[in-house]
Amino acid sequence: MKNQNSTIFIVDDEPLLAEMLSDYLKEEYAGFNIISFPTGEACLKNLHKSPDAIILDFYLNSKEKDAANGIDILKEIKKQNTALPVIMLSSQKSYGVATKTIMYGAVHYVIKGEDAFNEIYELIKANV
Repeated sequence: MKNQNSTIFIVDDEPLLAEMLSDYLKEEYAGFNIISFPTGEACLKNLHKSPDAIILDFYLNSKEKDAANGIDILKEIKKQNTALPVIMLSSQKSYGVATKTIMYGAVHYVIKGEDAFNEIYELIKANV
């Protein structure tokens, strides 16, 4: 990890999952400054804060029906900053969905489950 005080954005419309992931990452590495957003639109409005990595949920409209999905947000993030590492997080086990997110610039696609948090932590260490 190059940056000792990395800012990590977590974008997930499930507040409990976002909080659990935030707690896990802070436990693993106290230097993380973690900011959570319930929608991709909220994340985009805060890109000026220059996060070092973004963990982005694939489905972002379970709470707000008009919210953009993860692919649309990923495309917009990459338009604004091609070098920013984005890790997609999803319950979708579809190879096609994973491939699409990588094609649009995600550094990795993590399936929600038992080892997801550890996998995300390792990816952040490798990419930040």
